[in-house]
Amino acid sequence: MKVSICFSTTNSIASRLIRWITNGHVSHVYLKIYDETFGTDFVLHSDYDGIQIGLLEKFAINNFTLEEFSLEDPRLGDAVKKNLWHLGKFYNYYQLFDMAWAIMLKRWFVRKIKEPTKDPRKIICVDYVLYVFNDAGITLLPIGLMSANDLMNWCRENCENLGWKRTIFEEKPGWLR
Repeated sequence: MKVSICFSTTNSIASRLIRWITNGHVSHVYLKIYDETFGTDFVLHSDYDGIQIGLLEKFAINNFTLEEFSLEDPRLGDAVKKNLWHLGKFYNYYQLFDMAWAIMLKRWFVRKIKEPTKDPRKIICVDYVLYVFNDAGITLLPIGLMSANDLMNWCRENCENLGWKRTIFEEKPGWLR
């Protein structure tokens, strides 16, 4: 199955706040999946409305993708199917606040805080992507500890070793500037 981990942002207040807190360029991570039956790309992600699947064309109207890491691995098909049970699960706003406090405290006190937001009952966009990739055995990254920016940096550092194709989208739309 061909799947891409994509990193995006918007000009919304929430997106700007996430980028400011994490000192990053992205605020969201999603899976792009090509469906052969429909012949189009779909987005599978955790957003403010909860875990959902939708058309990439519709998603791209308000979201700008900065980077994409593509891979084709037969293990991903089963992992995506296994994690479809998350569909409709509500978004965890509280984890964003937990993560923001942990990041700000770490920045202010310059010390390592171990597993500040780990809770298997909570899910945000990064956690959903990690559930799929960890279940496939492709990654073994900690759930509940990473921001979208952290995962993007990890992908940048490891994509060559893992054989992933990296695509950078440099032309930002006017509404994002």
